[in-house]
Amino acid sequence: MTLSARLAAAQDEIKLTEQLQLVLGARFDSFDIDITGTSNGSQKDEAFTPRAGIIYKPQKAISLYASYSQTFLPQSGEQFANLGDAGLEPDEFTNLEAGIKWDFAQGLSITAAIFELEQDTVESDNLGGALAIKTEIQGFEAQIKGEITDAWYFTAGYSYLQGEITKNEAFPTQQGNTARELPENTFSFWNYYQACEKLGLGLGATYQDDSFINTSNSATLPDFIRFDAAAYFHINEQLRLQLTIENLLNEEYYPSAHSTHQVTVGAPINARLAISGRF
Repeated sequence: MTLSARLAAAQDEIKLTEQLQLVLGARFDSFDIDITGTSNGSQKDEAFTPRAGIIYKPQKAISLYASYSQTFLPQSGEQFANLGDAGLEPDEFTNLEAGIKWDFAQGLSITAAIFELEQDTVESDNLGGALAIKTEIQGFEAQIKGEITDAWYFTAGYSYLQGEITKNEAFPTQQGNTARELPENTFSFWNYYQACEKLGLGLGATYQDDSFINTSNSATLPDFIRFDAAAYFHINEQLRLQLTIENLLNEEYYPSAHSTHQVTVGAPINARLAISGRF
C-alpha cells in the first residue's frame, strides 16, 4: 500500500468593531492511495472545505459566537478493499454551532453550545456501486470550570445528543432509526486539590448513557459510570511524579462497539506511574 496526503490551510481573524470579530478559513486536502496484493486499486480524493465564524462581545466577560464548517474523511480501514470496486467517495460532515462563554465570577467560567451535524457517508453494495447514508445529529454541551478555593480546582461537563438516520439506501427500513453509538446523556467531572506544597490529589468520574450498537437499533450498549483518581508529587521545581488510577471501583463497562459481535470491554482497575521533568 502506498499512501500520500497533502494539505494547505489558511485562516484570518478580522476585527470589524471593538465588539465584533469575523473568522474566515479554508482548507484543501489531497489524499492518494494505491493498493497492491490480495486486492488492487487506487483512489485520489481532493476537497476544499470552508469554515466561518462570528464572535460578539457585549461585555468584557461574555463572548457569543456562531460558526459553520465543513470537513471530509477519505475511506479507510476495511474500505480499502473496495477501492477497485466502488471507488467510494469520502465521508462529508457539515457542522453548525452557536454558543456562549461567560466568566461569571472570579476564577469561574461557563461555556455552552448548541449544534447540528450532518454526516453524509457511503458504503459499497458489493456490485461495483455505492449506497448513500445520511445522519443528522443535534446536541447541546456545557462546561463549567474554575477555582472554588485557592487550593481546589474543578471542571464539569455535560452533553445531550439526539441523532436520526434520515437516509439509508442500503437498508431503507432503518430510516428514522437512532444513530449508532450516540449516548443521549454524557457527564464528567474532575476535582484537583492541592493538599500541601508538594502533594496534589485528583478525583473524577465519567458517566455515559446507554446507546445503540447498530443502525437497526436491535442491540444496546449499557450505560456506565467510571471513577478515576490521581496523585501528584512535586519532587522539586523541575520534577513531578504522577500516579493515575483508572476505573477505581473496578467497574465492568463497555465504552464502544464496532458491531454487535465486536464490543469493546473497558479496562479493569489499572494504575500508571509517570515522572515528568521541566528544564
